[in-house]
Amino acid sequence: MALLIKAGRDPAENWIKAIAADLPDLEFRVWPDTGDRDEVEFIIANRMPPGEFASYPNLKFVASTSAGVDRLLADPDLPADVPIIRSVNTQRAATLCAWVCYQVIGHHRRFARYGEQQAKQIWEFVHYAPPDEVGIGIMGLGTLGGAVARTLKGLMYDVAGWSRSAKTMDGIKCFAGADQLGAFLGRSEIVVSVLPGTAETTDLLNRETLGKLPAGAYIVNCGRGNLIDEDALIEALDSGQVAGAALDVFKTEPLPKDHPFWTHPKVMVSPHYSSNGGAKHGVGVIVENIRRVRAGEPLAEMVDKLAGY
Repeated sequence: MALLIKAGRDPAENWIKAIAADLPDLEFRVWPDTGDRDEVEFIIANRMPPGEFASYPNLKFVASTSAGVDRLLADPDLPADVPIIRSVNTQRAATLCAWVCYQVIGHHRRFARYGEQQAKQIWEFVHYAPPDEVGIGIMGLGTLGGAVARTLKGLMYDVAGWSRSAKTMDGIKCFAGADQLGAFLGRSEIVVSVLPGTAETTDLLNRETLGKLPAGAYIVNCGRGNLIDEDALIEALDSGQVAGAALDVFKTEPLPKDHPFWTHPKVMVSPHYSSNGGAKHGVGVIVENIRRVRAGEPLAEMVDKLAGY
């Protein structure tokens, strides 16, 4: 029984150290040194070369190192009977909430304006609306989106959420489905997307839906880059329908050197940086599922492959 690790930002050594503390008898291998593929029963990865998963005949599950699993699901040869375990990482939620708060508060409180004033030695108070009068809409109310919604609600913002299926959250008005998307957008002065990358979310923010936002709305995207029709967003920015955008994810990553987002005065670009989850904060679900495999018990935190998350 071996676990193969294809590390992302956190080195494989960190995953090995964290897992070995609970499972000292487990054999570890680090990609691309797979050894005998018949012995590999578990894989930790964010992505693998196309067709790679099909070459492990005794694979019991693949554990994602990323909040999104679209890169894993993109492999058409991923065996249908091999489950994907979603990432459950408390550090990821905390770092994502911090990044979103920075973007939301920076826009609401007009921090960029103060930077301009400081450069000119101008002492001038810039008025801003009380937080409870600022409508914020969170797109995606899963583990991460729910954490973002609760965090902003705790800062007294007027928070609502939208998701594919109906949800309930204390103190947060929840919208669901295509029929309620327009009403949700219409009350959202700041939109924060934490949506996964699926066929249903592709270009969900397009010319039509961007037009449903209040004039001068602000967009924050830290879910997946497929959400936004990028040409439509640039048009909305240039027309003033959208006042600005903080974008951490893009349709093509790394963002091409000639992409207009790099130089657009109303766009803040960061390199898929909004959240990070170290191995020691994410091994719990992996250790638990290895134990479940050994005990013949059902797995926990399995991805719904059809839904894409």
